[in-house]
Amino acid sequence: MFSKKGKKRRAGSAGGLTLIMQGASIQGELVAEGDIRVDGNVSGRITCRATLIIGSEGYVEGEISTENMRVAGRFKGNADASGELWLESTASIDGDLTVAALDVEDGAKLNGRVYMKHDAMVEERLQEPDAEPQPQPQLSGIKS
Repeated sequence: MFSKKGKKRRAGSAGGLTLIMQGASIQGELVAEGDIRVDGNVSGRITCRATLIIGSEGYVEGEISTENMRVAGRFKGNADASGELWLESTASIDGDLTVAALDVEDGAKLNGRVYMKHDAMVEERLQEPDAEPQPQPQLSGIKS
């Protein structure tokens, strides 16, 4: 939906896969270099340097910082994804999201705000000092 054209998606990561299986519950901070898949419950802060997947039976409450994120389950809190965020049709989100690209399937529920990250080029332009205003062209033959 709001994804960048031509951007390659990474299928996996060299850091391995961390699984939180259905029936498991974690409270605290979870940090991983590789992918994380949550099919159980996590409450706290997640930092993932690859792809975080919240399965259809998964529930996460807290703060998330990740490269990419795919949600089929429930998430409550704030998330920052430096890459893409995919919301599958069964996803339910309550919170604010900051993302570079967003893909939302029909049926996904999102209650909160979405902030789209700018390309570095756009950010540089926004930070440039204002140039001198250019004179406006005069229209001849028009009387005020």
